[in-house]
Amino acid sequence: MVDFVIGGVQKGGTTALAKFVAAHPEVAFSSVKEAHWFDRDEDFANGTPDPAAYHRLFTPGPDTRVVGEATPIYVYWRPCVDRIAAYNPEMRWILVLRDPVERAYSHWVMETGRGDEMLPFGQALAQEPARLTKAGGQHRHWSYVDRGRYAGQIERLFARFGRERVLVLENEDLANRHDETLARVWEFLHVAPWSLPTERVFAQSYAPMDAADREFLHHELDPETESLERLLGWDLSAWRARTSPVRPR
Repeated sequence: MVDFVIGGVQKGGTTALAKFVAAHPEVAFSSVKEAHWFDRDEDFANGTPDPAAYHRLFTPGPDTRVVGEATPIYVYWRPCVDRIAAYNPEMRWILVLRDPVERAYSHWVMETGRGDEMLPFGQALAQEPARLTKAGGQHRHWSYVDRGRYAGQIERLFARFGRERVLVLENEDLANRHDETLARVWEFLHVAPWSLPTERVFAQSYAPMDAADREFLHHELDPETESLERLLGWDLSAWRARTSPVRPR
């Protein structure tokens, strides 16, 4: 049985956190960073698939206390919540949130690099609502704004699993409060304290975001950020600052 997932968000710092968590001697982490077990709709089309293949991704040892994986789409892809609850109603979730404006641009850079996006960023933003509608409400690739609507995604988790089973982190804390943040993770997972050096395990350079695109994203996402502040009790005024630089991830 898998005990926890690092379930979001895409381009939020899950690669870094997964590397740190996988290094803990009491954690049996998946052999692939992103298992994508619960978001493959085709596998669930005729009912719940046998999880044996999923479990083969993990090799618990004598010191293992928890088993987990990291697939960032889980928190965004709506069917995943019920599927994961059916699999393990006591699943623990770890989320790493990033300024949704910067996350959206980094997401677009990734999609263009993969060849899954051919539109300039501004056009992709303008066409996103129509693309989502055509896809049935969500899209794996063209969801630059939609994935940044964090409050609703987290509320679904709270309702299904309870607040005590959801640990929400801010991605900058992995660098700026590294030891303190990992201590929260170890406590949440009920494993022994473990010290790891601070490390940026991902870095990418790209052109700065166009000012008009940044302003559009703030218009769309600042109300979402305010909802998140109320939900979590965080101060996210830095996210709403129009002059925030795009920090590559």
